[in-house]
Amino acid sequence: MCNIFTFLAAITVIASGVRYTPVGEKPKPFRHNPPTHHEKLWDSAEIKPSQVFRIDKAISIYVENKKRYKNIEKMRKGGVPAAIVFVLHGRESTWNWGKHLHEGSRLTGKTRWVPKGRPKHPPANGHTYTFEESAEDALYKLKDLESVDWSKCDNALYNIEKYNGLGYLRYRKHMNSPYLWAGTTHYNHKGSPAGKYVADGKFSYHAVDKQLGTCSLLLRMVDRGIDIGFR
Repeated sequence: MCNIFTFLAAITVIASGVRYTPVGEKPKPFRHNPPTHHEKLWDSAEIKPSQVFRIDKAISIYVENKKRYKNIEKMRKGGVPAAIVFVLHGRESTWNWGKHLHEGSRLTGKTRWVPKGRPKHPPANGHTYTFEESAEDALYKLKDLESVDWSKCDNALYNIEKYNGLGYLRYRKHMNSPYLWAGTTHYNHKGSPAGKYVADGKFSYHAVDKQLGTCSLLLRMVDRGIDIGFR
């Protein structure tokens, strides 16, 4: 009898135009039709086995500091998911709490590189910015990232790449951004192109990105059951 009621409830919901998800089943992740560039890469990416231990060691930083990353997410309604703040922190300042989230210069002054001279306001304590002040300026005051729908894969990955710059999407269409894909099969794998931007606007075909890409971390976090904000 319970199954009949469940069936009738499902018919009612479907007829109302609302997507019905059976109890116990997770809704499928949103994908465009056809899938976008970033969606296709995310769905087909594999972490290089040689990088798993290194990635897990990095994720331990997130586990230990999750509350701090969550507090940055909560600075705005619809804020940047804590896991994404974490991976940006890794790329920009190697998880150093004494450096700016914008570009990795020290919190004892304003940013020195692009974007230069941030935050615009002086530090609240009069002498050194906190990491939270820097993060709020980088994510919300400068880039307005609370306006992004982080629940969608394409939105999330596009804006992570945009945070670093869209040079690969615009000018290096033959290769994927290591900012996202280093550590996965989508970068420098079995003869695929390496190369990287070694400075703003300066590309080297011979350089290989040694940092972990943001997606290598996020993919592993999903494997470990950690919420990253999108699927």
